[in-house]
Amino acid sequence: MKNLWSKEDLANFENSEVFVELEKRVLANILRADILSKKISNANLEGMAEGAAKATEAVKDLGDEIGKVKNLMNSAEDGSAEEESDEDHAEDALEDEIVSDLRSMAKLAVEKGDFKLAYKIERTIDEILETEVPCE
Repeated sequence: MKNLWSKEDLANFENSEVFVELEKRVLANILRADILSKKISNANLEGMAEGAAKATEAVKDLGDEIGKVKNLMNSAEDGSAEEESDEDHAEDALEDEIVSDLRSMAKLAVEKGDFKLAYKIERTIDEILETEVPCE
């Protein structure tokens, strides 16, 4: 490439301490930017590998939990009718307790003036009890 500077300008640039120092700093900054870029790239790869390992572990744990649930379902199906009625009573008691807690939360929401939250809680209670809400 043809030099666009005149001989005097080029000589002044090469002999100037300010320009030499500027050139050194620019080159040092470029080198640091390159090093930082490589570190960020490596950190991203390590983070992705770590995230993948955590996701794999979570999937394994989920698989174990699904296996436990399947075993419980199979044992529940193999149980006698008496055991099923006991489970039904326990589920009904739990449902009643949950509905009672939700109703008390709805009451508190109304007392505090949060009608939107109270409405959501009432809808949740309706879904639990599977009741039809008449449209007016």
